[in-house]
Amino acid sequence: MTSGRGEGSFNLVKSINAATKRIPVKIEFIFCNREKGEYPGSDRFLEEVRNYDAPIITVSSKKYKESYEDEVLNQLSKYDFDLIILVGYMLITKKIHNEHATYNLHPALPNGPKGKWDEVINELIDNKCNKSGLMIHKVIDEVDSGECLSYCSFDIHYSSTDREKQFLNIRQQIIGLESKFICKTIEMITSEEIKLDSKRSVDLTKYLI
Repeated sequence: MTSGRGEGSFNLVKSINAATKRIPVKIEFIFCNREKGEYPGSDRFLEEVRNYDAPIITVSSKKYKESYEDEVLNQLSKYDFDLIILVGYMLITKKIHNEHATYNLHPALPNGPKGKWDEVINELIDNKCNKSGLMIHKVIDEVDSGECLSYCSFDIHYSSTDREKQFLNIRQQIIGLESKFICKTIEMITSEEIKLDSKRSVDLTKYLI
């Protein structure tokens, strides 16, 4: 599930789709909370993924508003799947994660900053953190607070005093890792090296850096 706002969302879905060719996992659907014509970024995303094997579901959060999640659940009821992964999904789920096991890709370490990716990076810079990373965590009612399934870390080097350059450096490190990280997590779920019912989070850093 994604909002499909930009290149990052497409690259993640593209990587997961490519991974299904080498690991025993199937994408049952690709979901976007924007319909065609609502936003240029998501229009490009929907155009890019239309030739994938997986069906595309679009339910407009703008159009449905209060009944949005009910309509999403109605659409999802037509499919048989084990879990949902949120990649660049810019909404807070209220009902979906209580109906289906849902996991979110978040650009921070467990116990790290919460919020949107730009908010996370700004907090890292404000606190002069020398390490950050990525995690996939279970979605619960409290935002970015569910149990961590997997994570990876990277060092932050403040080689420049220019805040914009510091921001871009951290962002580039996140982008460079996130596709490999999410695909490795999915691969290890299929091989049962990562267990969804385990309380133990798995550090994937050594596989990625």
